[in-house]
Amino acid sequence: MNSSLGSLILILMFGGTSGNSVKQTDQITALEGASVTMNCTYTSTQYPALFWYVQYPNKALQFLQKETMENSKNFGGRNIKDKTSPITKSSVQVQDSAVYYCLLRDTHSAKGVGGPVQKPQGPRQGMQ
Repeated sequence: MNSSLGSLILILMFGGTSGNSVKQTDQITALEGASVTMNCTYTSTQYPALFWYVQYPNKALQFLQKETMENSKNFGGRNIKDKTSPITKSSVQVQDSAVYYCLLRDTHSAKGVGGPVQKPQGPRQGMQ
């Protein structure tokens, strides 16, 4: 297998409290250098804030971005009508291997739901 081939595995997770839930992209396969979009689709009875976090292997959780009704135009395409919040990684590299989390927080009740989106460790060398 070409050593520059990396795959992106995204785990679909469901979570919910008070009518809120989050679904994340199931699976994406990409070559190094490609652009990858991970999607977060949500349901909410309120106007939620959406957060993206990343956790690299053996590292602490890191904040990536927050979207609210007020700032959603500043990010890469939160669609309030379709209730989606994508995040795009341009020029994916092996070091982007991590677990990506989308979290929904109800701005009125402060209850949150979310789940991980996982990228495996680098290219799979030596596999047929």
